[in-house]
Amino acid sequence: MAGRKSEDEARVERVTWALMVLVFAVIYFLDPGEQDNIPNFLVPLAGTVILLGSGVYQSMRRWRVSPITWIAATIMLLMTLVNVSVNPDANFYGLTLLIFAGVIALGVITGET
Repeated sequence: MAGRKSEDEARVERVTWALMVLVFAVIYFLDPGEQDNIPNFLVPLAGTVILLGSGVYQSMRRWRVSPITWIAATIMLLMTLVNVSVNPDANFYGLTLLIFAGVIALGVITGET
């Protein structure tokens, strides 16, 4: 069973992926006027919280956490900081969606995230 994930570990990763998809599902189902009211920093912040939370939780249980998770969370944290302190008008929705898709795709391909 070396190299295989426990069912609990796989479940945590599936919940992480579902939360990432949920961020964009919620935005998708909002009216365009309501979408405009969402602060630009909120989407990358949500991704940061989801990935860092998942990584910390898995680390606390001594499960392996892919570097992809940490790198993606760091990139989204930097995007959040740019939105909050440098350019509040920067819109990182598209980049955040690509990062989410990349994390999920690489997780499926490598079996790691």
